[in-house]
Parts: sequence; C-alpha cells; structure tokens
Amino acid sequence: MQKKVTVILGSVVSLAVLAAGGFFLFSGARQGKALVYENTSGGLETEVAEAEDSGAEEEKALPAEAVESVSKKDEAKTEESAPPSVEENVKETQPASRNGAKPSITDRLMHSGFSSKSGRSIDTIVLHSSYDALGNDPYSVSGLIKEYEEYGVSAHYLVDRKGNIYRLVKEENVSYHAGVSKMSDGRTDVNGFSLGIELMNQMDGNYTDAQYQAVNRLVAWLKSEYPIRHVVGHDDIAPDRKSDPWNFDWKKLKK
Repeated sequence: MQKKVTVILGSVVSLAVLAAGGFFLFSGARQGKALVYENTSGGLETEVAEAEDSGAEEEKALPAEAVESVSKKDEAKTEESAPPSVEENVKETQPASRNGAKPSITDRLMHSGFSSKSGRSIDTIVLHSSYDALGNDPYSVSGLIKEYEEYGVSAHYLVDRKGNIYRLVKEENVSYHAGVSKMSDGRTDVNGFSLGIELMNQMDGNYTDAQYQAVNRLVAWLKSEYPIRHVVGHDDIAPDRKSDPWNFDWKKLKK
C-alpha cells in the first residue's frame, strides 16, 4: 500500500513539473522571443537578453562614414522626387542674359594710328587678321602693336591666339584700319563709321577656338552698345587689295 502511494505521488510531481515547463515554454513563444540555449558548466542558460543587447551594440558601432552615406542617399532621393519649383521653371524659359555681356578687355592704348572725331555714328564692324612680320615671334602682342605704329595704322581691338582681347583705340576715336574701302551700300570712308577688330593669324594658318569664342563675345557686346548693322571682312570692302581675315570660318560667327 505504501509503495502505491509513493508511486502515485511521484507521478503527480512529474506531471506538475511537466505542466510548469510547458507553461513557461508557451509563454516565451507568445512573447515572440527566440530562446537561445548554451551548454555551460552551470547547465542550460537562456540568452535572450544578451542576444538583444548584442544587436544594440552592433547598431551603435555603425561607422560615421556609413551613416553620412545613407543620409546623402536619402537626401538625393528626396530631391529627385520633389517637383521643380516655380523659380526653376522661370529660369529655364528666360533668354540667356550673357549674350550682350561685356567680355574681359585689357587696355593697350596706342599713341598713333588714329584720330578723334566727336559724335560719330557706328554701325559697322570690320574683321582683320595680321601678325608680327618684323619680329621673331609672329604672335607677339607687343611686337604687332609696334609694327602698327611703324606703319601708322591701328585697330580698335586685337584678339591674340589665346583669346585675350586688347583695346588699342577707344571706340569714340577713328582707327586707321580700313584704308581705301567701300561698303556694299556705296558708302566710303569706312573708318569713320566702323570699329576694327584684328585677329592674330598668319596667311596659311587657322584661328583657335579661343579666338572664335572671344570674337563672338566681343561682337555680341558691341552690338548691345551700338546699332551695328554690318559685320564684314576687310576683303569685303577692299577686294582688289585685301584678302583678310585669312581662312576665317564665317559659320562660326554667331549672328
């Protein structure tokens, strides 16, 4: 009889232990936490808290460079997805404001080769080409100006091979650049109503891209300052004696 009671009590205790273990296992599963077990000298230990703390440490250890990179990507996505502002649309539809802007010009004013004339009307630009035929460097600015002075001629502007623009004669003065010449409308004395632009080049040479860009900026600015109606070459107004501007590509001159 006593043995039966002992067996029954043992069974009851075992059932109670199993029931308690099942309850805790069910409770942990409901909380959605993974149970991590590790074999240690002390037996099986649950590492749920340690696993969560480890994840937190990894997040804190994210390098600053990575955080900055992620932030920049997020900002870029925001900017790409944002619609353009009204101000940006207005800027795109406005005409370019630099068409008539004054280019960078360096004064190298000559002492001869021109005369003064008050109140003259300017409506023509004449393009020329020349080089220093008397010195060692054909593209020497100082040498070419000295050559002009020796021959008693000039131009209002000189554009060197690098696209630098030099003013040799003030616009209100008459530069001796056209000589005996005649416009297509019959007018003579072209120096009196024109501006002369010299581009450094030899007879068998070509102009640099910098020169084309510079002369376009210069002509555009002069058109905004004066009622320019004609842009011609020296050979257009004196075909019997002049052939410059040599090898000039008129297609590269903006209208």
